[in-house]
Amino acid sequence: MKRQLSQEEADDNSQAPAGERGADAAVPFDFRRLDRIPQSQLSIIHFLHETFVRTLSASLSLYLRTYVAGDIVSVEQLPYGEFAGNLSSPTCIACLSMQPYDGCSLLEVNHGLLAIILDHVLGGNGKMGAPLDREVTDIERDMLEGFYRIVANDLSEAWKPIAPLRFTVDSIETTPQLSKRVARNEAVVAIAMELRIGDNAGVVNLAIPSITLKAMRQRFDQQGTSQKVGSQLTAMAIRKKLARELMLSVECALSGASIRVRDLLSLEPGDVLDLGLPADSAMTALVNGRPHFEGEMAANGPRTAMVVRSAIQA
Repeated sequence: MKRQLSQEEADDNSQAPAGERGADAAVPFDFRRLDRIPQSQLSIIHFLHETFVRTLSASLSLYLRTYVAGDIVSVEQLPYGEFAGNLSSPTCIACLSMQPYDGCSLLEVNHGLLAIILDHVLGGNGKMGAPLDREVTDIERDMLEGFYRIVANDLSEAWKPIAPLRFTVDSIETTPQLSKRVARNEAVVAIAMELRIGDNAGVVNLAIPSITLKAMRQRFDQQGTSQKVGSQLTAMAIRKKLARELMLSVECALSGASIRVRDLLSLEPGDVLDLGLPADSAMTALVNGRPHFEGEMAANGPRTAMVVRSAIQA
């Protein structure tokens, strides 16, 4: 049974530096961050949405009949109230369900980008004089249905490596600060993406509740493990391929011969040095200066060769 600390020991332990605290020391815990996810999951989410932006750009290029490109701007975790406070109002927010998981994610497209999309849907060239400064009408919402359907479909495809999520549009809202889909103090993962449609650019924001992502923690861990194994195998294959092209210096040394120092110092050009070794004496092969093989000397016509008999264990 573990010994219980006295009040004096507990006070001393709590005031000590983190590296000097005992094994039974209490660690501060922020109960307001119960729904936060680790940084490793954020990295995977960043990677997934890089793929999503590339796929969405290709899909919208076909749908709008113009060049579309995109990039990830940021991936961060913050309370929904802070996320909503950074959005303009009015705006256009699509509430996306995430079957088979509970909760919904929120997709916000700023009005500057919406005006360009609507113009292309109507057959225009996207060169708008000014962005929308009003709420979208019911007719415009119907016209945007195809756009949101493409986004939801590409999101579902991007998330397949983690979970078989099916994103579908539940409703459209215009005031993010008054939305009741997500509590204001609930943590969300906010992914900001820039879309460039022709000569114009705008930002698309996606907010996914962290509590929903925590329910997928095991799937994230499996994905992280498979990525590590895959990267290790790839690195090994690259090293093996490169190693085949490397050039190594190989030298052979006769072992066992000895000579007096005075004879060595008195050697002159033309002197014959008797090593006292038979023709089949043991030899050592040095690879880059290190002994790797043992063998015997063998004559091969005018050349001298070495027959390898065994490898030297490192």
